[in-house]
Amino acid sequence: MAELLLEEISKSIVSSPYPTIIKWSESILKLVGAKTYPILSLMPISLFSPKIPLENDEIMANISTLILAPSGSGKSTLISKLFGGSCFNCLEMNRQSAPKFIERLYETSNASIVCPDIDIIFKDPILMKVLEGICGEEQRVNSSNMARERIFKMNAVFLGGGLPNSLTRYATFGMLRRLFPLVMFHTTDERDDIYDKITQSAFKSNSKIVTTQTIKDYYSKIINIQLGHDDEFKKITGYVVKDDYVWGIREMHKKLSEHLPNDKYLMTELHAGFRFLVNSAMLNFFNRKKEMNGEENNIVIEEQDFEVAKQLMYMEMKMKSYIYNCFDEMMSDSNISRLYDKVNNVEDNIYRGIAKIFLQERVNRKIVPTQNQKN
Repeated sequence: MAELLLEEISKSIVSSPYPTIIKWSESILKLVGAKTYPILSLMPISLFSPKIPLENDEIMANISTLILAPSGSGKSTLISKLFGGSCFNCLEMNRQSAPKFIERLYETSNASIVCPDIDIIFKDPILMKVLEGICGEEQRVNSSNMARERIFKMNAVFLGGGLPNSLTRYATFGMLRRLFPLVMFHTTDERDDIYDKITQSAFKSNSKIVTTQTIKDYYSKIINIQLGHDDEFKKITGYVVKDDYVWGIREMHKKLSEHLPNDKYLMTELHAGFRFLVNSAMLNFFNRKKEMNGEENNIVIEEQDFEVAKQLMYMEMKMKSYIYNCFDEMMSDSNISRLYDKVNNVEDNIYRGIAKIFLQERVNRKIVPTQNQKN
């Protein structure tokens, strides 16, 4: 494929990529794109962003996400068509065996892994272990069977989807710590808006200026730069960031930590704040200053990147607080009737939806709180 020049890419996305990509996703999936693409827009770039220095260590820049929403909400289209159609080297996890999928991974070094049905993974301990290795800081696959042993490094991002009741299968797993969880429940009014959007689009041809190919071309340009396959621009190797932004992330993290259980270590969530910061800058590659330091070419983090990072950090930690707190609350009270009344009186439809899932799971499995949990 011939090298794509910057002047050949739509000026609207080059000048303002973050809002343009979110607007594109929302134009296709009403009240889904705007809820998910603030984070999904950064994922393709995060696959090739430089690692973040941490004195004698480093933090991977890769972002992985799990979207849980009811059937018919558009998550499969979101994952397979929008994200899968615009990301780099998309590998879809379907109902093939774990050894076969591991062989697919072994044959590549960089991949965007998608799985519209997360239960495929949750039901297979081998795939679960593989996913934990890929999404963790080790970025390593370690698998062996009677036929062969596979131990290799894997640079990947992961986007999974499933039904909200999948929460009951992984809420207490370490996997939740490695992902950005997004749980979606639409209100009745929101569903009506979605139906209206579908009706307005019926029997009309595509008139959008920004298309999936536009988005893919933009990502590909930056990715090719990072792979050293571009003659117009030099690869980014590091970052220039003000202390105010670094400590601003820490202050935000400290404030949000108050809403999560005290027994949770939140180092991963702090790291995530730094990931959002650098990937916002990388997405805005052509709008950010660069500073050379010897052979190093560093991208300069700006105020807009700091604001995006704070917004995404708030989204992630708020969602995790909902999940952890709902789980603890629904499992700690021995009075089921009181719990039902409490859940039905919650105004936030996301918190209410998550709480109902855990409460129903407790009723179905007849889980009884331990003596020190009872009120």
